Amino acid sequence: MQPNYIILGLNLLSLGLSTLVWTATPTQAAEFLRFSIGNRDFSIPVDVLESYLESKPNNSENQSLDNVANLLSPKIQAQVREILGRRYQFSDAEISHLLSSPMVADFLIQVGDILETEPDANGAEAIRNALVSASSLPEGFTLIDMIREFPSPSIYVNLNEALQALTNMAILIDSTKITIADIKKLASSQAQNAGNLDFSQWRDLRKIGEIPSSKSTFTISDSSGDRQFDFDLYLPETTDSNIPTLIISHGLASDRSRFESLARHLASYGFAVAIPQHTGSDFQQFQDLLIGKVSDMFNPREFIDRPLDISQVLDYLEALNSGDLTNRLNLENVGVIGHSLGGYTALVLGGAPLNFAQLNIDCNQDNFSLNPSLFLQCRALELPQTDINLRDERVNAILLINPINSSILGEASINKIAIPVMMVASGLDILAPAILEQIPAFNWLNNSHRYLVLKEKDSHFFDMNQYTAEAIPNLGGLTRPATEISQGYIKSLSVAFFQTHITNNPEYQQYLQAAYTIHISDAAYPIHLILPTPDQRLRVR
Repeated sequence: MQPNYIILGLNLLSLGLSTLVWTATPTQAAEFLRFSIGNRDFSIPVDVLESYLESKPNNSENQSLDNVANLLSPKIQAQVREILGRRYQFSDAEISHLLSSPMVADFLIQVGDILETEPDANGAEAIRNALVSASSLPEGFTLIDMIREFPSPSIYVNLNEALQALTNMAILIDSTKITIADIKKLASSQAQNAGNLDFSQWRDLRKIGEIPSSKSTFTISDSSGDRQFDFDLYLPETTDSNIPTLIISHGLASDRSRFESLARHLASYGFAVAIPQHTGSDFQQFQDLLIGKVSDMFNPREFIDRPLDISQVLDYLEALNSGDLTNRLNLENVGVIGHSLGGYTALVLGGAPLNFAQLNIDCNQDNFSLNPSLFLQCRALELPQTDINLRDERVNAILLINPINSSILGEASINKIAIPVMMVASGLDILAPAILEQIPAFNWLNNSHRYLVLKEKDSHFFDMNQYTAEAIPNLGGLTRPATEISQGYIKSLSVAFFQTHITNNPEYQQYLQAAYTIHISDAAYPIHLILPTPDQRLRVR
């Protein structure tokens, strides 16, 4: 097993643990880390582990620690020290409220299978206790501080669970690398088959178009009065009488404002763009959780309400169309863009019904999950398990950015989609890993007009902005400096995709090929596009 997997595992553990806390106070502190290899038991005093952060390799004065350290290169050891010594700053109240989310509690139980209070005793509650105590430190806390506050004399590391998790992580990383290499090879082959193309004569769709737009905000209340939300409408200032219409669905803990730049870009190419605020799964819901106003960052009913939000926006626009808009909007042939949970929303609207059979299989596994999006997808099992079909026949093309879909929809549902689909994945997405979410979903699609886009060096957070990064503690480790470049890719491809499949403009089809994405690709943050090939699926190991 390569040591890089250990580093990634520690990074994920530090990121996850740093967002969890409980309201108890430990009555004793851990003095040892204990683990067993074969018939031999080993222990590492916490004092020695702390001194290891400052000492040189092989100078810890503890044979057990030295034996472990000797397995790692000096570079890896330096990275381990950096992770163990990384300091976190949190508000006690905010973290306490965050822990009330069922998704966070489920994650902590998985971690507790590795860090135990005694052999075979889950350490979830003890981890909570340790974190609340450590988080009260005025200068913030490190993982070493958390270990010190563990409310038992020793922390037992379940090596069987830890090694299995690291082994699975190694397989996931290797599989991702191999599949990315396959995609790059296929994209290169498809680009070569396209011949010599002079892209200098092509319009750069990353640049904003010539049409100005106006923005209006409307409020919708459903018939029961239980749900009310706003949506923004970006209307191109044009005299056209058949304006194509798009809807954008934001992700969990996001909001409509983060997609204004994309909406204005699309409007500049002649599209009307509506962006609803999905109350109950937006950034305001997350902020309300942090201050204790709500007890969960997500209500499972959102799996149903979100698609209904889109349909209600279309109904509202139809009413406007028959009045002030004088039938200028084309609402019979609509496109939807969805990011993350919004990608699920778009898939459901496009014809994929909820798949409770798949959820019952995937959500009852005992192994450590390397797909964090499952913690969200499995919440759908809290809904009544009846046939739920939220297809809206007005939706005729969907563009999905890092969608979650593997279990809540799965192959049996996704292969029902018959409309054009562009699937966008990120090679560094650890929340909805491409190899587990988007790439299998691309294989499951049967429709002839489907495209897979891979942003090789990008993460899950397409919609992240400076305000959001500052508002969510310690999120910087999940963001990438590629946001502007990534958004440029999506602006370009969304214009080409919807001009081709919503407005039926054949001039834009030429952009939907591997050669074009190679042309616009930034060397530091490459992008690849592939088209389906006959009887060939991407290998997903």
